[in-house]
Amino acid sequence: MSTLLWPCAALMQLADPAVAQTEIDSGGYGNRASHRWSRTMEYMRMVAACDDQEIAALVREVNRIHASIRVPEKASPDTRRKPSFDPRFQLWVAATWCVSMLDIYQLLVSPIDDDVLDVLVADFARVGTTLQMRRSDWPTSHGALRQLIAEGEARYPIPLPRSGPDDPPETVRAGDVGFQVFTTYSHKRRMIKQMPRVRLLTWGVVGPTVRAAYGVEWDDDRQARFEREVASMRRKTALRPAAWRRREGRAQRRRAAERLSAYETLSYSEQKSRERRASRTG
Repeated sequence: MSTLLWPCAALMQLADPAVAQTEIDSGGYGNRASHRWSRTMEYMRMVAACDDQEIAALVREVNRIHASIRVPEKASPDTRRKPSFDPRFQLWVAATWCVSMLDIYQLLVSPIDDDVLDVLVADFARVGTTLQMRRSDWPTSHGALRQLIAEGEARYPIPLPRSGPDDPPETVRAGDVGFQVFTTYSHKRRMIKQMPRVRLLTWGVVGPTVRAAYGVEWDDDRQARFEREVASMRRKTALRPAAWRRREGRAQRRRAAERLSAYETLSYSEQKSRERRASRTG
C-alpha cells in the first residue's frame, strides 16, 4: 500500500503547471525518481514515529533540501523559492498525501467510518506543519479535505502539454513529468518487476480527472484489470495479521529515524562536500 501512496500523490501534485515547471528545471523526477520515492516514504514514517526533538531535526533537513530546489530562470522576484517554500503549495502536498493514503487504504483493506476519517485528517496536519504549511489552513474534516482536493483538480490544464515526436529529445513539458514518476532508473529489481502493476493500480486510484490531465486512455478492459488486481490484493492483505503489518511498519520507521540521526551528525560543510563528490562521480 505504501508503494502506491507516493506515485498517486505525486501525479496529483505534478498536474499543477507551476510545480511541473519547477521539476522540469530541477530534473528531480527524471534522474532520481527512485530516490524521491524512497525518501518521501521515509519522511512519512519518521513524522509518524519521531518525538519533538527528532521532528525539529527532520524540519531542518527538509528545509535544507528545499532550499536547493531551482525555480524557472525567468521567475519574478516574488516567485523565488516557490513552490518549495510556499505554504499554499505545501498544503496541497500534504492534502494529496492524505487523500492518497485514505483512498488506498479503503480500496485495499477496508472502509473507514466517517468519524474516524475526521480524526485521521486532523492528525495528518502534523505532516504538513513539518513542511512550511500553516496549520490554520489545514482542513478541519474529511469533507473539507475532499473539497480542497476538488478545487485543486479544477485548476488542472486538461490535457497537460507534452513533447511531440518532432521536438528535440531533451525537451520536457509539464505533461511529461508525471510519467517520470514511474521511471525504473536505479530502482531495485523487485520494484522494476512490479512497475507495470504499480502503474495500473496508480492510474486506477487517481481517478478520471487526473487521467484526463495526463491524457491516459482508460477503457473497460483496463478497468476490469484494475478491479481484478484490487480484489487480489485485498485477499492477500486479509491473510496477513494486522499485528504483523504494524510490526513491519515500526521496523521501517525505526530504520528511517536511525538514518536521519546518522545524517544529522555530519556537519553542513561535510554534507555539501559529499554531495559535490557524488555529483562529480555520478
